[in-house]
Amino acid sequence: MRHTPGTFSIAARDPETDTFGAAVTTGTVAVGATCPYVSSHGAAVTQAFTKTEHGRDAVARADTGERIDDAFEALLAADDHADYRQVHGVGAESEFAFTGENCSGWAGHRTGERYTVTGNLLTGPGVVDAVADAYLDTDGDVPERLVSALEAGVAAGGDDRGEMSAAILVHAPEPAFYHNLRVDLSETPVADLRTLLVEAREAKARIEAETDDLFEDYPEELLDFGIKY
Repeated sequence: MRHTPGTFSIAARDPETDTFGAAVTTGTVAVGATCPYVSSHGAAVTQAFTKTEHGRDAVARADTGERIDDAFEALLAADDHADYRQVHGVGAESEFAFTGENCSGWAGHRTGERYTVTGNLLTGPGVVDAVADAYLDTDGDVPERLVSALEAGVAAGGDDRGEMSAAILVHAPEPAFYHNLRVDLSETPVADLRTLLVEAREAKARIEAETDDLFEDYPEELLDFGIKY
């Protein structure tokens, strides 16, 4: 089994729907537990030698009105091991990506308007470009675009060791439980994440239909489950 840190990921903002999202896949287990972070004002990912506080603190600072690039620069400046980190994210007014000099294998990033992509231990830079291009070219909501971006990264070569886990995390004004999906251990985590997204969308509609059958009249807010971050 592989247990070396490594990943490729994307953070993005859709201003039309006021939605922030992040998606990630890696060659070790349970990437969704440590790497992606979102809030109402930002999306951030911490990877390589992951420091969870960098992701959590970046979106927390964004929520107070700080630019995401300023937040990350301050966090890295206070980190004695910043050269081993890879972090990136988007806020309401800025984007930021950083790849430390000591990140392993092929490591790098791409930054565009309202999105950032990074990766380490990849087969090459084409993976990062494929992720970004697929996100930009895909129609649909943010979860659909994020999963499509990961699929493109896998098709372009992906993690140099293969992938073991994948996740998407989305913050939207109207949350749905398919905004927080994780595949913690699989030989095909991104393909499984696609299946999970499809099933989660259908489950939401099914729950609504079943509730309609159970009750003649009920408060609509009962089905506003919210999202666990």
